[in-house]
Amino acid sequence: MAIIRTSFDTTSNKDLLKEGSLRKIFDTTVAAAKIFYKELVNDLKTSDEWIRDQRMAGLTNAVELAEGQNIPIQAPVLGGSKTYTQRQFGSGFRMTFRMDKFNKYSLWQRWAKDLAKVMKVSKDIEIHVMFNSPTSTALTCGTGFDGLELGKTAHTGLLAGSTADNYSNYLNAGLSYSSLESARYYFKKHVDDLGMLASSDPTHLVFEPTLYTTAEEILRSDLKPHEDSNTINAFKGYIKTYEDPRLTSTTTWFMLAKNDDYDINVFTSLEPDMIIKDAPDTTRDRIATSLQMFTYGWGDARAFYLGKA
Repeated sequence: MAIIRTSFDTTSNKDLLKEGSLRKIFDTTVAAAKIFYKELVNDLKTSDEWIRDQRMAGLTNAVELAEGQNIPIQAPVLGGSKTYTQRQFGSGFRMTFRMDKFNKYSLWQRWAKDLAKVMKVSKDIEIHVMFNSPTSTALTCGTGFDGLELGKTAHTGLLAGSTADNYSNYLNAGLSYSSLESARYYFKKHVDDLGMLASSDPTHLVFEPTLYTTAEEILRSDLKPHEDSNTINAFKGYIKTYEDPRLTSTTTWFMLAKNDDYDINVFTSLEPDMIIKDAPDTTRDRIATSLQMFTYGWGDARAFYLGKA
């Protein structure tokens, strides 16, 4: 077990143990936590250890009947389910009685604050796993209703003709005017679980910071960007942009339609807590621990469009 002792201070003068020996402690790790996942998911609370969503489709279109023909009777279609089971994440630190007594720079309080930040950031990093590996079937959060990864060439519906290609693999396209045209077309033409039109409008264009200039040029120009013409820019102001530094690939961009059956979720049963107590021995050391419980994933991925991973 790592224990913070007076030997932590390896400076020649033991500056941390002498008042006034330092002008300040410069520590970049105690800045406020920067959290990005909440813009990308349904951020939900729960008091249950596990939650299950059931996939179901109702009735399809009516058909033309000949005179005297019986009206056909339909039945809804039952699909698979998605179970979200709570996972727990924790961290902490221990400081000796001697270090706590003699350090002059409130290090216990500093690191307790840092622990609170670390818990928030760790959650953000963990949830981003599914956006940083959207074509992987080996994620801890599992797959969707259809057993497929988040970005896939053919998400399966419940009837023939209800597949949905939400991954621009036929282009595997970098962010550009033409790739946005393909993405918009996907949302306008994608179908529901019975193969019926479920046209929607995307709400977010999400991208790694390397693509900031490209995104701004495409969505803010008066004329069609990157060409010498007087063609209007049909995408000017079209969609909300969201720059996400937690994305790890410099080419990653995707679009979300958060107004239409959006089903990428985070369920939290315990926000990060903090318990400070004496060590379970006679040392008089103090221990701070923090625990949180949440889970994440998706059932239906069709309101997500992956341009490039």
